[in-house]
Amino acid sequence: MFGRPPDGKIVDLLIVESGAKSKTIQKYLGKGWIVAASNGHVRDLPTSRKTKDGKKAMWASTADKLPNPKWEWTENSERTIGNLLSKAQEKNVENIYIATDPDREGEFIAWQLKLIFEEAGFEQIWRVTFNEITKTAVQAAIDAKGDVNHNLVSAAMVRRFMDRLVGFRASKFSRSWSLPAMGRVQTPTLWIHR
Repeated sequence: MFGRPPDGKIVDLLIVESGAKSKTIQKYLGKGWIVAASNGHVRDLPTSRKTKDGKKAMWASTADKLPNPKWEWTENSERTIGNLLSKAQEKNVENIYIATDPDREGEFIAWQLKLIFEEAGFEQIWRVTFNEITKTAVQAAIDAKGDVNHNLVSAAMVRRFMDRLVGFRASKFSRSWSLPAMGRVQTPTLWIHR
């Protein structure tokens, strides 16, 4: 896979979160590859612009399933991902490998990217993970390509929902009473536990 001849026939895309990582990995993969960065989260929960702090979530749930909000683009991500989509279409990218961080948030970003590229008509979209940025680790990750872990995606979604439902309010409350800072994610956990 590494060092393909620049014949223009096969081009693959590897997406990471960080621009610094993309430059290093591009050197490892060489010709026939586009390595680009998502620059972190690409979509987030919508917020109400009518509230003073703009942090009120605008989505509903039912007792038996998670909310299914229309996720909004994060700042600058629509342009970043739009440019990446255009480049992928222009170069006739065959395979897309999403190598966001190997954690809950990275899995959530990978899921969002997969949805975006599927909506654009791409079919060969793979999830890959590595814990070090070496030529060997990158090659092993590509060879062991798989799918997004939907359990981790659900965990990230619940964390984000709880942050909005309880964490934002608790954080605002603690500031208004000059109380010590509360972790926006830890606070909902304490609320659920009671």
